[in-house]
Amino acid sequence: MTSLILDVARIKKVLKELGVDITGYKDDFVARRVRARMLALKVGSLEHYLDILKRNREELRRLLDNLSINVSEFFRDPWAWTRFRTALRSYIERKKLSVLRIWSAGCSHGEEPYTIAIILLELMEEMGRRFLARVYATDVDQDALRNASRGVYALQSLRNVPPRLLSKWFVKLSPTTYMVKSEVRSLVRFRRHNLITDPPLMFMDAVVCRNVLIYFSRNVQRLVLRKIHRALNPRGILFLGASEYIPEDMSDLFRTVDARARIYEKV
Repeated sequence: MTSLILDVARIKKVLKELGVDITGYKDDFVARRVRARMLALKVGSLEHYLDILKRNREELRRLLDNLSINVSEFFRDPWAWTRFRTALRSYIERKKLSVLRIWSAGCSHGEEPYTIAIILLELMEEMGRRFLARVYATDVDQDALRNASRGVYALQSLRNVPPRLLSKWFVKLSPTTYMVKSEVRSLVRFRRHNLITDPPLMFMDAVVCRNVLIYFSRNVQRLVLRKIHRALNPRGILFLGASEYIPEDMSDLFRTVDARARIYEKV
């Protein structure tokens, strides 16, 4: 592992030449992911593995999938989503919004943006009014985005979905497979976006960026948080993952709304 960490700069350089920029990823994280792929292929040297990456687009896709942490589920940490829903409703009522824009940054296979869309549809019913809502779902992994746009999921991804919502917003395709209903899918727009290198999406009322920052170095975390601050409308909501937080020296950019649920408001 030590030798791999020393060679991470070379790994990042080769990936950048292949069109994958992971400049801001933590070195030990990249080393672990590359080592896992080398073990899976029974490759003994980094030189050999990098040669495979250059020649084999399928292996590049598999490594990118590993680096993108494409592991998610609907309503991950259900209690935190309940608090996000409360914060979002307060924001809508305070601003008397008729248009709502939410960015799901690092959306993986789509569970997160579809969760947001379901919450929005439920809020519209609960509040007794319709508003124009759009969820912009972005990720660096094009294959993950293609899968997400289909909206088909195994039961494992749906374990936190309450039975009422499962029957209301999903179509059962088989005993172990469900599809998100078109009414939910119509609220979500998928596109490729690199949080580190691309400009932020703008004029967002909320940004949901959960379990993404933890894989970046501290400097890159601050870079991404500044981009998110630019993306948000005044007093817009930021929802982070359970292991993520706003550094103390960035308290001039975000105010804590719910410390346990990692919900913040743009200053």
